[in-house]
Amino acid sequence: MSGKRVPIPLKPGVQKRAEEWVTESAKPQVEEGAPVSMKRLTIDVPGDLHQRFKVQAAIEGMKMADLVRHWIEEWCGRN
Repeated sequence: MSGKRVPIPLKPGVQKRAEEWVTESAKPQVEEGAPVSMKRLTIDVPGDLHQRFKVQAAIEGMKMADLVRHWIEEWCGRN
């Protein structure tokens, strides 16, 4: 193979349908008080950043996951 990449265009409407699918699945589908379905998010961070984050979370008395969830909710405008 030559290593040359040829872009393959999406079929018309695929991007819009994908965005609608993500938007629809992001809406809560549960009744008030019912358990919320959780999804796992995995990210890679440099070791020194992870260590500083872990220390800071411990100082604040919070779990790292709770802090990340809070930041995501804040960034998405749900809080």
